[in-house]
Amino acid sequence: MTHPTRSRARNTRTKKSPSTDSAARDSMVSRIGQWIRAVLAERPNLSLPGDYIEPGVRRRWLGYFLPAGFIFFWVLVFYVGFNWQTVGLDARIYYEGSAAWLSGKDPWATGALLNGRLFSYAGLPPTVVLLAPLALLPEEAVVWLLLPLSVLAAVGVVRALRMPPIWIAYPPLLAGVLSANPHVLVLALVVAAGTWGNALAAVLKIVVIPPLIGERRWLALLVAGVVFGATVVALPGLWSSFLNQAGRVQDTISTESGGTFSAWGKPLPFIATVLSLCVLARLDFRAAAWLVVPALFPTSQYYYAMFALPVDPFLAAAMAFPLPLVPPLLTIAYTAVRLGVAIHSRRSGRRTEPDRPGCGRGWGPNGSTMRKVSG
Repeated sequence: MTHPTRSRARNTRTKKSPSTDSAARDSMVSRIGQWIRAVLAERPNLSLPGDYIEPGVRRRWLGYFLPAGFIFFWVLVFYVGFNWQTVGLDARIYYEGSAAWLSGKDPWATGALLNGRLFSYAGLPPTVVLLAPLALLPEEAVVWLLLPLSVLAAVGVVRALRMPPIWIAYPPLLAGVLSANPHVLVLALVVAAGTWGNALAAVLKIVVIPPLIGERRWLALLVAGVVFGATVVALPGLWSSFLNQAGRVQDTISTESGGTFSAWGKPLPFIATVLSLCVLARLDFRAAAWLVVPALFPTSQYYYAMFALPVDPFLAAAMAFPLPLVPPLLTIAYTAVRLGVAIHSRRSGRRTEPDRPGCGRGWGPNGSTMRKVSG
């Protein structure tokens, strides 16, 4: 027969205290809330590319050796024969698209001529609307307005990333400047501007959406989404016209530009690049988000390589070679190096810890944003 006192003691031990359950729930809720705040928290500023390099080595390579290669590239271009008609070409293309819309025509059936060859407009409807006020000016005035603006944007990119001024000669960046391509401006808005500048960049060119996600600029993305939605509601006909011919527009741009530099449309390189970016995202989500643009984006052009500048200067310099598939192949190689470094770090008994929870930047080229702790 079980003694009553022992039975009561056993029941007391097995019964959980309400205060213990409440504390466990509060602790779980607190951890979930901390994780959500960390994920949604916007980064205070961009990581400095190449900040893992010893200062003297960084000064020599970023200030002399790599820029010497850039200068040699442009000397070779001008020696072979630079087509001066390409200066301001993209400004003319975007002008023609918005001007066509204002006059009631199809923006995607127009473009600018170069040596008698048409280069078609391919911007999204919000870009058409955003640049429409410029179409009220003469075309030449717009070209000579956007050219110096592109120069200022390039200077802003170099200053924001704390690169030596000579990096304005970085071939993909300077190529965008010479053609007055809006990608130079949107890159400057992402790396040097605040929330409203980031939102303007996303509305102007959607290629900056992955980098904005990588930088956790949620408010800017929300504002851009609202503007996109407003254009859909206010201008359904413009969106319908674009969607009905989106495939043709993409094919036309690929044909006119001689093919994309990214892995888009090439099954084996595309799969390999996607897998490498997934691995890189586990190590450094921010870097993977930036490299999506040159490595995978449809109709990727040569100047898209400048989106590697905020990631790593050596990677960006390697992407300056004007050959197809260079960005995706270098992205795969970059991921392999980062993965090797991470594996070596773990095997040597070291691990990394973000400066603040949820950053997920990983270990490697942005190593100064991490602190090493014992394994």
